Amino acid sequence: RLMVEKPFGTSYKTAEELQNQLESGFSDDQIFRIDHYLGKEMVQNIPAVRFGNPILDATWNKNYIKNVQVTLAEQLGVEERAGYYNTAGALLDMIQNHAFQIVGWLAMEKPSSFSDTDIRAAKNTVFSKLKMYDEREVVTNFVRGQYGRGREVWQKSYTEEPNVPADSKNDTYV
Repeated sequence: RLMVEKPFGTSYKTAEELQNQLESGFSDDQIFRIDHYLGKEMVQNIPAVRFGNPILDATWNKNYIKNVQVTLAEQLGVEERAGYYNTAGALLDMIQNHAFQIVGWLAMEKPSSFSDTDIRAAKNTVFSKLKMYDEREVVTNFVRGQYGRGREVWQKSYTEEPNVPADSKNDTYV
């Protein structure tokens, strides 16, 4: 068995290359792709709240919900993760994994069972319906930024964090 933590590649091409390499030595049921963010208590409670409450279960659909917004707000800086974070950025670190998995839980139809394969199939149905943006469309449709110095002395700007280049243009906000 093999466990791989996100991000799974740095682009579609590198993810595909990594997938092909993994498949050359492991079958798909031996590969576990994990996202530590899904271990957070509130994220783990989404299916219980959604599917365990008969009122929510009956009304959690397009007829009653017009808009869903997912906010992943953290008070942390990059801490000791600068080497990783400066290569990944918020779009790759937070959106393609954490936010997409939460959107999957929020938007998927109730799976036929709560087995890993049925949950993945239900989420994949949602993901297959999402619009995929090319690089130009990402620039048009996403706002990205970088956090600055906070009001407290300990709240450094991103470029003041240890091991972050002073001229970094890395996004820390998406």
